[in-house]
Amino acid sequence: EFKFIPWRGAYAIGMPHLIGGLSAALTGSLRALLDSAHINNAATMLKLKGAKISGQSQQVDVTQVCEIEGAPGVDDIRKIAMPMPFNPPSQVLLQLLGWLDKAAKGVVTTAEEKIADVTSNAPVGTTQALIEQGAAVFSAIHARLHDSQSRVLKILGRLNRWYLDDQRKGEIVEDLEIEREDFKRNTDVVPVSDPHIFSETQRMAQIQAVLARADKYPDLYDRRAVEERFLKQIKVPGINEILKNTPAPEERNSADENVAMAIGQNGYAYIHQDHLAHIQSHLDFGLNPAFGGNPIMASIYLPRALEHIKQHMVLWYLNRTNGYVTKARGNKPITEKEYEDKRLTAEIDKVFALASQHVAQDAQKAFQQVVPKLQQMLQAMQQLTPKPQLPPEAQVVMETSMAETNRRAQRDQAELQLEGQKVSMLAEEKARREQIDVALNAANNLTKERIETARLTQKDAELQAEQFETAITLQNEAQRRLLGG
Repeated sequence: EFKFIPWRGAYAIGMPHLIGGLSAALTGSLRALLDSAHINNAATMLKLKGAKISGQSQQVDVTQVCEIEGAPGVDDIRKIAMPMPFNPPSQVLLQLLGWLDKAAKGVVTTAEEKIADVTSNAPVGTTQALIEQGAAVFSAIHARLHDSQSRVLKILGRLNRWYLDDQRKGEIVEDLEIEREDFKRNTDVVPVSDPHIFSETQRMAQIQAVLARADKYPDLYDRRAVEERFLKQIKVPGINEILKNTPAPEERNSADENVAMAIGQNGYAYIHQDHLAHIQSHLDFGLNPAFGGNPIMASIYLPRALEHIKQHMVLWYLNRTNGYVTKARGNKPITEKEYEDKRLTAEIDKVFALASQHVAQDAQKAFQQVVPKLQQMLQAMQQLTPKPQLPPEAQVVMETSMAETNRRAQRDQAELQLEGQKVSMLAEEKARREQIDVALNAANNLTKERIETARLTQKDAELQAEQFETAITLQNEAQRRLLGG
C-alpha cells in the first residue's frame, strides 16, 4: 500500500478522501441547477376544462400568422391556457456551487493560480513564497512518489536477488552481464530525482540564483560550468558545439608558449622546468617591438605572459625552498605525514623559515634584472588597456549630471559673491553709523559742556548780584546808623 497521508487505523487517507465530499456536493449542486433549468424551460401548462381547442395543434414558423378556434365568449388566448409557474434556477444554489468550487481548489491548488495574481514589480522573495505555498500539494505528492519508487526499486532488487536466474531476459537486458550476485547489496539503487524539486519553475529559479551569484562573485565560480548547467536547464541541444573549446593544459617549451599566448591561449608552468630560462625567453619576446610589444598582439600576449611569468616565479621559489630544506635534512624531503605529526611540525616550520632567508638572498640576485623588465611590460599593458566606455544612455545621464553639477556650482558661487557683497555693505553701513554716532556723541557732549558752563556762569552772576546786594544793604545800614547817631 502506497499511502498518500498516513492515518491512524487500518486505512490511510487518499486524495478521494480529501475532496470526495466536495466532489459529491459539487455534482449534486450542478445536477440540481441543470434539472431546475430543464423544468423551467419545459412546455408545461394548465388548460381550462371545456375549452374546445383539441385537434388544433399547429406548427408555427417564424414570421407566420396562424389562426386557431376558441370557445364562445373567449377573446384572449391566455384565458384558455396558462404556463406552469416553475421557479427559475436558485441564485443561492449557484452561490453554493461557487463556494464548493473554491473549497475544492483550496485542497488541490496550484502554483500557477497564485502566481497569476502577482505583478511584475513584486519582490523575488514574495514570488518564491507564493510558489512554495501554491505547490504544497504537489510537493507532498512528489515526495511520496519518490518514496514509493524507492520502495519499488528495493522490491525489484530483492526479487532479482531471489529469482534472477529463473527469469527470462528481454531484449533490453539480453546482452547485459547481470548475475544474481549483483543484487546482494542493492542499497545504492535509489531514485535519482530530488524529492524537494518537482517543477521546472523551481529548477529555473535555482539556476537563475546561481547565475546571479556567479556575476557577483566571479572568482568563486567556474563560469563555463555555470553556463553549461544553464543551457542544459533550458534544454538547448548541442551545448559543446556552441561553447568555445578550452584546450587542456599542455607542457611546452618557451617558444611554443610565446606563440600560444600570442594567439590567445594560456601558458602553464611545471615544477621541473628551468623557470629562469623561461622567464628570460618570455621577457625578450614581450619587450620586442616586433613580437610581444607589437600593438597587434600586445593586448593579447602581455596579460597572459605576465600571469605565466608569475607562475614560473612562484614555482622557482618553491623549488629553491624545498631544495634548501631537503639539503638541510641530508637529501631527505619532507613528507606530508611528517608535517602532520604535531611533534615535528614546529621544527619543520623553523627549517622552512631558515631556508626562506637564503631564498630571499638568491631571489635578489636572480630577479635583479627581471623586475625592471616586468615593470616595463606592466606599464605597456596598462597603456593598451582600453578605458571602460559607457553606453549612450549612461553617457547622456553622466553629461546631464555634470551639467547640473556645474550649474549648481555656478549658482553657489554667485550666491557666495552676493553674500559677500551683502556683508561688505552691512560692514560699511555699520561703520558709517558708528561715525555718525561718534559725531552725535561729540556734539551732544559739547552742547552739554556749554550748557553746564552757562549754568556755572549764571550761578556766578547770581552770586555776585547777591554779594552786591548784600554790600549795598550793609552800606545803607551803616549810613542809616550814622545819620541816626
